[in-house]
Amino acid sequence: MAYQSQKEANSVMLVQMQDMKERYETEANDRERDLKLLRAENDRLQDFVTQSASLTPEAKMEKMASMEIQRLTGENLDLRDRLDKMDEDNRKLKKAVAQLAQRSQLQADSTAQISGDSLAEVRYKERSWLGMLEFDRADLQSLVAELVLNPRVEQFNDFLPSTLPAFLLFMCIRYTDYRNDESLVKSLMASATKAIKRVVKGFITNCLRQYSGEKQYSDQNTHKQNEQCLMNFDLSDYINVFHDIAFWVYESILQFIRNELSTVVVPAIVDNEGIPSISDSRPSGMRGRGASQPAKKSSPDTVVRLMTGYLRTLNARGVPEDVARLIFRSMSYYISATSLNNLLLRKELCHWSRGMQIRYNLSHVEEFLRESRLSPPSSQTQELLEPIIQASQLLQARKTDSDINDICLMYNKLTTQQIVKILSSYTPQNEYEEKIPQSFIQKVQDHLKKHRSKEEPTIMMNVDYVFPLSIPFVHSPLKLEEILIPECINLTFVKKI
Repeated sequence: MAYQSQKEANSVMLVQMQDMKERYETEANDRERDLKLLRAENDRLQDFVTQSASLTPEAKMEKMASMEIQRLTGENLDLRDRLDKMDEDNRKLKKAVAQLAQRSQLQADSTAQISGDSLAEVRYKERSWLGMLEFDRADLQSLVAELVLNPRVEQFNDFLPSTLPAFLLFMCIRYTDYRNDESLVKSLMASATKAIKRVVKGFITNCLRQYSGEKQYSDQNTHKQNEQCLMNFDLSDYINVFHDIAFWVYESILQFIRNELSTVVVPAIVDNEGIPSISDSRPSGMRGRGASQPAKKSSPDTVVRLMTGYLRTLNARGVPEDVARLIFRSMSYYISATSLNNLLLRKELCHWSRGMQIRYNLSHVEEFLRESRLSPPSSQTQELLEPIIQASQLLQARKTDSDINDICLMYNKLTTQQIVKILSSYTPQNEYEEKIPQSFIQKVQDHLKKHRSKEEPTIMMNVDYVFPLSIPFVHSPLKLEEILIPECINLTFVKKI
């Protein structure tokens, strides 16, 4: 019986590893395509810089070669890091397969030894599991602590679902329902509620819905799953409690993320000079202003590292994809709003070269959002960066009377006041570039008012805006009677029945 169970577990793990391999191959192809797009974008920027710079041919060639070497070096380092990570994942998978094969062999040898030493074979009758976990009231606090407060999340990442503790907790709830012990179920739910407030856990609501017996949640259940619905207790009130906790946790997560990003977004997106060849191309009247500001070490890579850490944590905690996507939508909006507001308040930044720097810095965040595959398509999240992207493009665009219609059409994510503010603050790059006449700004403003009569007169974006949370119901095909408690979870005091 144990050997057969182990074989089935091995088969499931092998299928999961095959899926992981295919996913890695797909991600590798997507990354290769994104790299080609970035190369094309960088080539365009380099050509543009080369044509605009008033340098001798020798100096141009030397600067272009230097920039190309720097770009290729950065790409090589990124690719090497990705390759090292994939090699490390491959080694982990091979090690896990070897351990499983060794364990299976040991169990097979043990079974063969027992059969050889016995004249008669002892056969176990097939047992029908009820999908419950029996526990004593005295072990209640230890049970909740192990499943909610102290989960070994890193041990769930590779082969075990991060929602496993929620299913094990629900199996305990089913045991209290099976016994019709109202006092015990109240104690269990109260302890679980207090514990869940301290950590990010929300999947117990899916279990309570799926096994509540309500038709809207049980349509996809198997006959066996419908038999396992709660019989004696209606715990729908606890679903509302857990939802309230989830909303509170969601807002707390976003507040924590905003607090961390608030110190790095402006230095990394607005102030960072990622293109060295134009780092000294600020307007002559503005060059002394940046010197008085404290040096900032944040770069777009700093923002990307933070976002990568957030995504890794959300995945490790088993946060549903819809909720993770919503968090990153709010995150992208905050980056865009903070950067644009800062740009609008700093006239010394409103010039052509700063527009190029901001656009280059934002490309790192866009690349991360594409590679993260947060949403199909991820453009829904990337679109929230459009206000600051369009602001950077407006700084680089031509500004003649023939361009008025294009300006009003292309920069549709900016309000009329924002466009007028950027044009009014624009500073010529050098003495050869003419200042934008007030008559041109007035024409743009009149054209925008004519075509955007219903637009609200706003100039600063609301950085505190949060996308409303909607908790989705995710049906699980997992069978409670087939769940095995892994060794990494210390539940020796419970009994599967």
